[in-house]
Amino acid sequence: MIRRTLTAAVAALGIAAVTPLAASAGRPLPEPAVKAPVTSAQAAGVCNVSVPNRVAISKPLLILPGKISGDCNRTGNSSVWLLNHPSKGNVNFIGWDATDPDLDGTWWVNSDDAIGSQTFKPAYSTNTDGATYTQNSVPVTVKLAAGAWISSSRTGDVVTLKGTSLLYSVSNNVFFKRSAAGVFQFREQGSTVWQTLKGGLWTNSKGEVTLSYRYSKVRDYRFALYSTPISWDLGSAVTTR
Repeated sequence: MIRRTLTAAVAALGIAAVTPLAASAGRPLPEPAVKAPVTSAQAAGVCNVSVPNRVAISKPLLILPGKISGDCNRTGNSSVWLLNHPSKGNVNFIGWDATDPDLDGTWWVNSDDAIGSQTFKPAYSTNTDGATYTQNSVPVTVKLAAGAWISSSRTGDVVTLKGTSLLYSVSNNVFFKRSAAGVFQFREQGSTVWQTLKGGLWTNSKGEVTLSYRYSKVRDYRFALYSTPISWDLGSAVTTR
């Protein structure tokens, strides 16, 4: 199969008035000639897609499974949704077609793909017998993955906690230490409830923050990062002191 750019694929779908597409999208694209999306009055039924709606970019390529359901889930169906970014236009896609190995129901997320709130919107859903279906729209949010570490020590009744914040770099494809807002949390032994020990903290330029306090009993601790416009909230592994 010839691999085409996303721009060429959208042109082949006959979808008008789209903004320029992301140059980074390099996945093989759907090729069937299709009709424009139909109205619910014309449709033979519904076709729904579900995908992960919270995506954290943590490596050069994520291949995420989707699911198709509804009246279109039958032999001979070909369905595609385009991922629309509010400022970049159509930047990606997901689709199903048993005759096209590229439309295997997976969503490919490259590390340099656009981040932020986006929406999978209908492109087409049709059968070889001419049946067409009304498709749903699905909002998703793509951000960079964060990383959080914690280490601890105890001297007598003084517990010292050290938290480290990291962020995934799309340029180098590694996690690097960076300044970020976070919180130290504790959990009593035998409990499943996390509580705030000290919030509103900021790691330094090396991505580190330290807290010491007096407490004689053993507790579980973790360091958690807050969500930001470019990264997701995240808790570290647990340390016990």
